[in-house]
Amino acid sequence: MNLPISIRGARQHNLQNLNLDLPSGKLIAFSGPSGSGKSSLAFDTLFAESRRRFLDCLSARARQGIEQPDKPDVDSITGLPPALSLEQSARHQHPRTLLGSITEILDYLRILYAAAGRPHDPETGKELVRQTPDQIADALASLPEQTRLVLTAPAEARLAQDPAATLGDFQRQGFLRIYWNGEVRDIEELGVPDAPAPDAALVIDRIIIRGESSSSRLADSLQTALRINPDEVRAVITRPEEEPAVQAFHTRYRNPETGYLLPQLTPRHFSFNSPLGACPACHGTGLNKQENGPCPECRGQRLSPLALAVTMHTPDHAYNLAELTALPLEDMVGETKRLEIPAALAPALNPVMEEINKRTHFLNELGLSYLSLDRQANTLSGGELQRARLASQLGGGLSGVLYILDEPTTGLHPSDTDRLLRALQTLRNLGNTVLAVEHDEQILRAADHLVDMGPGSGARGGHILAQGSLQDIMANAESPTGAWFSGTRQMPAPPRRAAPSGQLVLTHANRHNLNNITLRLPLGTLTCISGPSGSGKSTLVRDCLIPALKKDLSGKKGVPRLVQGSERLSRLVVIDQSPIGKSPRSTPATATGLLNILRPLYAQLPLSKQRGYTAARFSTNVRGGRCERCLGTGMIEVDMNFLGNVTMPCDACQGQCYNRETLEVTWKGKSIAQALALTVDEAAEFFATLPKAAAILKSMKDVGLGYLNLDRRADTLSGGESQRIKIASELAKAPAWKLAEDDKCALFILDEPTGGLHFNEVELLLKALFRLRDAGHTVLCVEHHRDLLNAADHLIDMGPGAGRHGGNIVAEGAPSAVAAIPEAPTSRWLNPA
Repeated sequence: MNLPISIRGARQHNLQNLNLDLPSGKLIAFSGPSGSGKSSLAFDTLFAESRRRFLDCLSARARQGIEQPDKPDVDSITGLPPALSLEQSARHQHPRTLLGSITEILDYLRILYAAAGRPHDPETGKELVRQTPDQIADALASLPEQTRLVLTAPAEARLAQDPAATLGDFQRQGFLRIYWNGEVRDIEELGVPDAPAPDAALVIDRIIIRGESSSSRLADSLQTALRINPDEVRAVITRPEEEPAVQAFHTRYRNPETGYLLPQLTPRHFSFNSPLGACPACHGTGLNKQENGPCPECRGQRLSPLALAVTMHTPDHAYNLAELTALPLEDMVGETKRLEIPAALAPALNPVMEEINKRTHFLNELGLSYLSLDRQANTLSGGELQRARLASQLGGGLSGVLYILDEPTTGLHPSDTDRLLRALQTLRNLGNTVLAVEHDEQILRAADHLVDMGPGSGARGGHILAQGSLQDIMANAESPTGAWFSGTRQMPAPPRRAAPSGQLVLTHANRHNLNNITLRLPLGTLTCISGPSGSGKSTLVRDCLIPALKKDLSGKKGVPRLVQGSERLSRLVVIDQSPIGKSPRSTPATATGLLNILRPLYAQLPLSKQRGYTAARFSTNVRGGRCERCLGTGMIEVDMNFLGNVTMPCDACQGQCYNRETLEVTWKGKSIAQALALTVDEAAEFFATLPKAAAILKSMKDVGLGYLNLDRRADTLSGGESQRIKIASELAKAPAWKLAEDDKCALFILDEPTGGLHFNEVELLLKALFRLRDAGHTVLCVEHHRDLLNAADHLIDMGPGAGRHGGNIVAEGAPSAVAAIPEAPTSRWLNPA
């Protein structure tokens, strides 16, 4: 019987001294509003403690160079198994990291190619040949009867280093003769030569071929010769009534026409991260740095000419490693099963092939069939990256592990979520505990155990409101998630279905997998583009529509319009889940423009005027008012020598970012640092008398960010929080949005705005999007959330599949109309008319 994971007194971040028992060997889901403590409990408590215990088991020497995590703020955790965290972040992936690296399939393929690949001469393309000892013995034994044979081991390379020592060593081993300048000589008579003859070879044996009776002696002598020189054996052959002739036999791959000799292949010869395998021109990057295009030497394949000249074969095709990993996974899974493995190597390589086939199968099962193994990891979406890591774990076959996943359904179409759910259940059935921080209805309904947290965010969260089965959650009146499942709460119906005020038309969209499609976007509506992952949604919007509109709206004269109807737009606003700023000084206050309102306010105060402070004094980006010890970031990095660097609050400003003189200026009793440390809810009350500040703060509350501190560092925000900050910033400008007399409007493009949102927050988001639409503007969302899809005025469903099976607009119209089209991949998840 598996013991439960028992947590006592968890107080990490906003957790309110929680006590909790989680069943082992089950699929568990943590639900609740953003900021309610789900990640604090799952990642910052459970995973952090598991990792800390693992590192404590290592020796002090092994721990050198590894950042030592702090013990989470918890009294005790018992029954905690080893934990693996499968997060979504692709930001820290190196450009050299590929999908094949993450899943370890590339490592197995390198072993396969090194052991069983067919090498070719990189210059001529001719297949290289080699002979085994048995093949050499058979060739010599088949010579005519009475053929005289002098079997030798080439030794010119060894003799060139130290002739006297080498000849002495041969004599001590019992060898008496050496082949030298075309004749057999006694070693004693040879003396110590200045340099070896070009044909110098140690005489191993002299044999007269007498049919089968010679075979045993030949085999023994060959083994001795190959011990002296494992790469080559030479035989001086004198057939009856013929002159002697020298014949060389090579046990390494060699081009007999040019003499090119292949080095002994290892997996490193097929790695672009190794000097042995990397293209010498681009050093394995695949890029021409000067022209920012594919390397002309390897054509972007990253590998050396030697590696690219080694192939594996199916009955009808030959693939080098780069060609095989460039195949879409749906093709590769079939081709790897058809690869021809030499019978002699099959017992050793069958486990390698099983791992390759198993992992490619799981990637296909998880809906990633449209990707290829040579895809750079930093170009994958968070959802794709997490599913790739999940496939690797499924292939690993571990048991007794706690897997912690961060919103694994992000970016997934409902059909893809079905596949993901089956994978999670497989992982559970292997004897693991699977814990997902999740909002998706399909995952929550299928979970064995639910933990619902809340009731709010930040300081108003950190409590467990309900736990147990789905029925337990639905029956609990305190559960914010159960109310949505029981039907007590429902998404708001659109105040009206908006009638289009015009139309944008983009024709001939053919990037990547798009099939020369035409996009028709009704203006003045809330439109969603849906479809399976990889069907072409992001390509259509990000790679086709947005660049075309930017050119149309650039104002350059003489530039033909790429989108019909773009003259009806006043501006384009793209709101995605990228960070709100690249600097550690970026915060919600800077991203929304709130700080630009507060800086002049503080500069106008009496003390500021007395000292001559300007608004620049209250900026953390310039000298004067900021703390110079931390350069206005509030944090400093401490060098721990052999340990990893530790980031901690600045000891000069105590994390307040400003120097002492600046902090002496106060408004209503608070310095600018103290004002920025408020939550949005607190600041809305504090700045209620400032209309511009109040408008920004109200918009942030309207999208569910009331719990967020205004000085929260941008690099600690989730993608969903970053996106909602951008939405709030635009909503705050709503009073100034008055349609011009020529009816021009703005186009807002949002990339999966429901990512990371609880049902409560999706409700707030819908209301915000309706506000944008009702102001006369156009809202376009790339989205999978069924509540948002059903609330849209217009739906464009792409597919029918992913990769080359996608790239088409399968259906478009009102959600109820798309629901009536069976071919539409999203139809079964839409509300019928």
